[in-house]
Amino acid sequence: SVGDRRAVSAIDGDPKTHWHTSFTPNVLEHPHELVIDLGKRYKVRGFRYLARQDGGWNGAVKECEFYVSKTPDGLTAPAVKTTFKKSKRPQEVTFEPVEGRFVRIKALSEVNGGPWTSIAELGVVGE
Repeated sequence: SVGDRRAVSAIDGDPKTHWHTSFTPNVLEHPHELVIDLGKRYKVRGFRYLARQDGGWNGAVKECEFYVSKTPDGLTAPAVKTTFKKSKRPQEVTFEPVEGRFVRIKALSEVNGGPWTSIAELGVVGE
């Protein structure tokens, strides 16, 4: 994360803020991951992704995997792998419900082929 583009910005409910991986002084190549503790177990059936809304495309996720588990150590097999469109609109992906407390998004690539990841908002879809 860089400056005010901390990971918490991806789940703060404010689409004007975003999380961005390091771009200075060192660029970290993909994959990039965020792990979120939901606080208790839920039946998760999908997630929503919103690309940064400030006019830039740097870091907008193209390919990613999404994981759900009851424990942080259990985030080993993705519930879904998906490819997003280059869009500033929210995009939702669904899958068979999985019970868990922890979720992880693993960004595998960026829409323009860059080495970064950015997320304005990440939401979990439950039953």
